Amino acid sequence: MKFRLPFALLTASALFAAGKPPDQVIADYVAAIGGTGAIDRIQTREVHAHQGHSKVVYYWQKPNKVLLVDGKKKIGYDGASGWMLSAKKRVSRLARGEEKSLLMDADPLRYAHLKQLYPDLAAANPEKLDERLMDVLVAPNDRGQTKFYFDSATHLLVHIEESGETSAYFKHETDFEDYKEQDGLKQPFRIIHDSNEPGGHAEQVRISKIIENVPLESRIFVRPSGSNVTLGGKR
Repeated sequence: MKFRLPFALLTASALFAAGKPPDQVIADYVAAIGGTGAIDRIQTREVHAHQGHSKVVYYWQKPNKVLLVDGKKKIGYDGASGWMLSAKKRVSRLARGEEKSLLMDADPLRYAHLKQLYPDLAAANPEKLDERLMDVLVAPNDRGQTKFYFDSATHLLVHIEESGETSAYFKHETDFEDYKEQDGLKQPFRIIHDSNEPGGHAEQVRISKIIENVPLESRIFVRPSGSNVTLGGKR
């Protein structure tokens, strides 16, 4: 969990600085990760990662379909609803909102379209995070607000803090770390989720390989009847 200093404790030079407009923060972020052209050319992604003690693979299709394969277990989201297929081939519905972390992990560059994801986005006062000055954007959610922290020096998104997403009393945080450049795009290779919700705990996704524009069939994201989910497309 990150350590933050409130705006009132920032240096005198930063104290009187107004927060950057959302359009400027997002434009700086898009430029820092590689530009609109490099981002928009990606239609699908295959992401290999370690999650806890498991080796997992994420499959993502533009704009918001995702499938996580964890051994014999699969978790999917078809753009409208989510599902889970257990190792024993039992299919269940994914709880509302649980697809968000899947999409973060499979496509962390989705925040290049932050204004589309959060139409009511607004500028907030700058803050310090681990002694680094941050440009902060904020948007209302169901019961509270979601805050986005962009490093003022690198312009990269490094932290998301959600208060009230599932309850007015719980906070969910995501950190994006270890940015590396691949195929003209700079993206995080370590993503850490944390929550103070009962039963919540820190969970780290360490990405080892990303393959862009792999052939995928849309049916792999559809809720299965209980049989195996086939990953379509030749490599």
